[in-house]
Amino acid sequence: MVFNYLSGLAVLLAFSSGALAQITTPCTYQEYVCGSTLLTNGYVTTDLRTAYALNPNNPVIPDTGLSKVLFRCTDTVGTIVGNSYCIVGCGVVGDNLVDDQCTM
Repeated sequence: MVFNYLSGLAVLLAFSSGALAQITTPCTYQEYVCGSTLLTNGYVTTDLRTAYALNPNNPVIPDTGLSKVLFRCTDTVGTIVGNSYCIVGCGVVGDNLVDDQCTM
């Protein structure tokens, strides 16, 4: 009985909207991308917050500031890490061949 309950719960969690990533366009390996672009491409605030927290030297910012963070893509499946917080803003180049950058 307990096994059936836990099995059903596991299936429910696996198919819940929170558990499934809806990334439409994963970032490219070694690419630097603005948070605003990642949000447009299907990443969610939780993805960005988790990646931002991987860099302990980043300043504390609200979730609304994650769009101004420059993220680095660390593998071929779209994993990201927060590289730097762009105080003025993050400049979107809009091209997979040229990296986004912090604006001055």
